[in-house]
Formats: sequence, structure tokens, C-alpha cells
Amino acid sequence: MQPEEHLSRELYTRRGFVGLSTAFVVAIATGNVYASALTSSEMQSIKQDWHMHTYRAGGRPDAMVADMIRTNEKYGLELMGISEHIDRLDQREDFIKKVKANRSEASVVPTKMKVMIGTESSMINPNLCAVGDEIPNLLDYVLVSCNHYHLKHVENPNSKTPQAYADHYLEMLMGATELGYVDTIGHPFLHSKLKGKLGQEKLIKILKTYNEERLVSVLKKSAEVNMAYEINPRHADQALEWFRDLVQEARLHGTKFTLGTDAHAISSLGYPDQPGRTCLDILNDLTLTDQDLKWKPIKGFPLVD
Repeated sequence: MQPEEHLSRELYTRRGFVGLSTAFVVAIATGNVYASALTSSEMQSIKQDWHMHTYRAGGRPDAMVADMIRTNEKYGLELMGISEHIDRLDQREDFIKKVKANRSEASVVPTKMKVMIGTESSMINPNLCAVGDEIPNLLDYVLVSCNHYHLKHVENPNSKTPQAYADHYLEMLMGATELGYVDTIGHPFLHSKLKGKLGQEKLIKILKTYNEERLVSVLKKSAEVNMAYEINPRHADQALEWFRDLVQEARLHGTKFTLGTDAHAISSLGYPDQPGRTCLDILNDLTLTDQDLKWKPIKGFPLVD
């Protein structure tokens, strides 16, 4: 290893980042990780949201399809996706009814946006996804969450250590890449649903425990199958520097990202500002650009503009 490589890796380890691939370290050391170029290509506005829920699947009563479309258009979005929950195998029949109802309601709302009807489906174990193999044929896209560890039927590692969760999660992600229909992974890597069980400190330790070689392998495989990773600005801001490293590592391998609010109410759409920095500020701090984002599902768009 060259001295500059060692210094770069040491710097990122000191700052609490996960140590990522040698390619990333070399890129940092030589100034060739796109970071300098990105300073002149900041994201000017947020134009997509792949993750939201209606009243039919956990959303509040005001989260109705037509109102969600109109609200997102008002905020200037170009692409939105309705991602109703399906967490268990026995929910499949009822889920199909919800999809048909959402599609029917969306079809009569005039809009210039691309409106996708899809799902947020739980990965139950590394070999089983709740949505199955047939239902994706009815959907425009599929978002899969591999860290719904709070659900009793979702497999957890035998040991509840940060290392065990890190290893198990990478297995879940690799399983998702094998499905062939997964467009993006919901709220990845930082397992916020486990905060009450493990505490915030352990959640951050999980981030630092991911095996470098295996994580890079997952990112490369994801790029091969066009599986992206969701960035929810408020979620990523809890570990901003780690996610910035992730963005820059993913960029080296062609791995894309999607943006999502995980909104369950009208008031949560449009990436609402909170005290402090805006969601757009956070995305720019992550060095994300529109070129890093995925703009169409694996299936493409059936409708002509």
C-alpha cells in the first residue's frame, strides 16, 4: 500500500467511517473520486420520491392517491411511487386488491409526473421476500426493505451483536439481488427500527462493522442487476459521513440511489424542512447529484410522455 493510501484509509477510519474498498481509498488519495467535480454540480431541487404509503396500507386517512399526486406535483416532482406495505405471505391476496384500487385512482388524475404503483415488501429471510415472484408482474416497481427486524416473522441473527446484524443484513441484501425484480432497497444500512431494542449507539456500531469486501461485492452485484439504494435525507443525516462514503463508493461501481420520504401522510410529502438544514442541503452534503439517481424502474415506463 502506498503511503498516501494508508493516510487516506487512516483518516476515514479515525473519523468513524467504515473503511471501504481500495479503489475508493486510491480515488480519495489521488483526488479522483468525483468529489471535486461535484462541488459545481450540486442538486438544485428534489424531483423524485419512490417511497410513500396511502391510507390503504398504514398511511393516515388523508393519504389518498389523488391528493398525493397533486401534492407531489405542486412540489415539482417528476417521478413518484406509491409503495404499499406487504410484510407477510398471507397478505398477498389483500395486497393485490390495494394495488388495483391505487392504480384505478391514479389513472384518472391528470399529471405530467411519472406515477408508479408498487410496493414496499419485507425480506423475510435471505431467500424469501413477502411479495413473491408473481405479484411483481402487476407492479411498476418493487422496493424491498431488508431490515424490518422489528417484525416477529422476519429472521434476525442468532446473536444480537453489531457484527451479527451487519453480516446478516449483507446476506439479506445479496438475497434481494438474486430476486431479479428489486428496483431499490428501503432505508438501507442504518436499522432505525431496532433503535428501541438496541439503542442508537449500537446502530451506529453496526455501520462501522460491515465487512468491506462483502459490502463492495453487494454494491457491485446491485449495479449488475439495476438494484438501487434509497436515500431518505433525514435518515442519512443520522450518519452523514458514513453515507457520504457510501455514495462515493457506490459511484465507483455504477450503483444508483433513489430518494424517498417514506411518507405516511400528506404533510410528510415534499421533503418538508425541519429546524436546521433542509433535505436538499443534506443531499448536497452527501455529494449526491441527479446523475447518481435511478430515474426509471427495471420494467421501464409503459406510457408515452
